[in-house]
Amino acid sequence: MTKPTNPYAHAYADFLRETAEHQLVVLHDEGLYRHLRIQKPGTRTWSWDITTWPGHLATSGDIADGYMFTRELDMIDFLSVSRRYRDYYSDGAPSIDVRYWAEKLCGGRSHEVKKYDQDVFLGHVKDSLGEHEELGNEAQHFHEQQLALLLRLHELRGLDEAAMQERLRAYWKDELSEAELWADDALSDEQFEKLDAEFDWSELTDVPMPERSPAERAAEIRYEARLYAGSEHEAREWLHENSETFGEDTWEWDQRDYDIHFLFTCYCIDLAVRLYHEYQAQQAALPESTRLSSRVFGFLVRGFRALGRPRRRSSHPTTEAVQS
Repeated sequence: MTKPTNPYAHAYADFLRETAEHQLVVLHDEGLYRHLRIQKPGTRTWSWDITTWPGHLATSGDIADGYMFTRELDMIDFLSVSRRYRDYYSDGAPSIDVRYWAEKLCGGRSHEVKKYDQDVFLGHVKDSLGEHEELGNEAQHFHEQQLALLLRLHELRGLDEAAMQERLRAYWKDELSEAELWADDALSDEQFEKLDAEFDWSELTDVPMPERSPAERAAEIRYEARLYAGSEHEAREWLHENSETFGEDTWEWDQRDYDIHFLFTCYCIDLAVRLYHEYQAQQAALPESTRLSSRVFGFLVRGFRALGRPRRRSSHPTTEAVQS
């Protein structure tokens, strides 16, 4: 089965590139009280910390800084992406319900993690035009059917496409009437019956033929929309000025999307949780006497593989010791 395309593929690709050499450092692990650090050895650039306590998970660091989530007693378990959704998208990204995670931010901050996105605005414009009665996909299909019928009619009259185009130009200049354009008096009854069976003659000939196709007119409007896509204020002003085309309800359009910082935060949490679960599994497989004490020193995990060995215990661990 073909996997779906990740709507945030660009953000995920950036995240993978920047965290390819990151390790998990377990600084504290006592029930629901945890302090996890994910970093590339020797640098804090693109590093982040995950801190949990009952009912809460907080992120801090060079990225994913300043977010706190709350929902269930154990937020590590709550924010765990099940195995079936870990490699969900075609680029290998997990299926994270970003909207749902945003709703679990403390302090009603869910609205803060969405920003105006010109691609969302332009997507609304494209979708609206696609459904437009005069400019949409159905209108374009109707126009193409008109042209096909007209060409077939001219062929039966012994005229080629160049002659048809010349007659159309005369029609658009009001030098040729509607009746003259669609004149069928040169056709035999048999020819007309075949033509009517192939096309819906009465419907197609009852609507004036526009000089510019619906697709051309829609493309022109989309081009103009890009000129006003620089800010949400400009976009909304432009929509208001073009309400005859888009209607009066464009104020309801949500032109925002989740900003890159929050998307990175979601990926940061997912990676930390997966590495932490691997660390737990590795520890559970060891005899109890040889298990690592995270209250004394850090334990490194890289890409689901344990690195390093227990060191001599110290009652005052330091960050430098953990990172060595």
